[in-house]
Order: sequence, then C-alpha cells, then structure tokens
Amino acid sequence: MEPNVLITIEGQQWSGPDTPEAIKLTTEGTMFHQDDAWYIVYEESEATGMDGTRTTMRVGDDGIVTLLRQGSHGMKLTFNAGTRHITRMETPYGDLDVGIYTSIVQKSLTKRGGSVNLGYTIDFNQQEPVNTRLNLTVKALRNKNHS
Repeated sequence: MEPNVLITIEGQQWSGPDTPEAIKLTTEGTMFHQDDAWYIVYEESEATGMDGTRTTMRVGDDGIVTLLRQGSHGMKLTFNAGTRHITRMETPYGDLDVGIYTSIVQKSLTKRGGSVNLGYTIDFNQQEPVNTRLNLTVKALRNKNHS
C-alpha cells in the first residue's frame, strides 16, 4: 500500500517517582476506514528496536484500540479504558507475559488525520508496572500526483 499519512508518535514512560523518559518518532504509513474502525499501519525501524516489524493500530468506533505487531516482535495489545488485558509478547529473546491496564483512550480521526491518545500501565512478567502515555498524530500526505 502506498503511504498516505505522516505519523508522529510521542511517548513517555516512567515508574514510581522517576522522571518520564520521552521518545518521539515520525514515519510514513497508511490509514484507512473499514468495518467500523480506522486502521493505521506502519513499519517499525531500527530507532524503535523493532526493525522488521509491521505495526497496525485498529481504532474502533466503539473506543477500543488494538495494537498488533507482526514480524520480529509479535504481540497484540488491547486498550479499553477501565480494563486490564493480559497478552503474550514474542521477542527474539523469548516470550513475555504483558499486562496492560488502560486509564485513558481518546481518539479523533477523520480521512484528513487526527489523533489517538492512550494512558496505561504496562507490566512485564508481573514486574513493577511502568506508566505510559502514548500520543499518536496522523496527518494526510499531499497527493504526490497533484502537488
């Protein structure tokens, strides 16, 4: 699929009283609406440590966000405000149990772009939870044939 959006991902992670660690990544990807959901698809890069992985974010009209990673790092995370979800993450170093408790799901998407904001805690193999904020902004790319 031809990239049709510019995706900016801003994230913060921290545990306990620690200072949040921030990341920012911009990449091209594809966004489309199908079956009562928006889909945002992009390839991970060396910068994320998941080179060779395709990420698909499904943003349901019902407010449930699903993050599916396929490739070198496989996992499926479900974000539904007020719920806890446990999944298994496949890495080149072995599988991990991942627990997600979602506190915030905010979305505003149209064919021109928009945003998805998530707030959640994540714990690996029942270790101390890490607080995470993930803000994803999507902007439609100008049509290369009509620029």
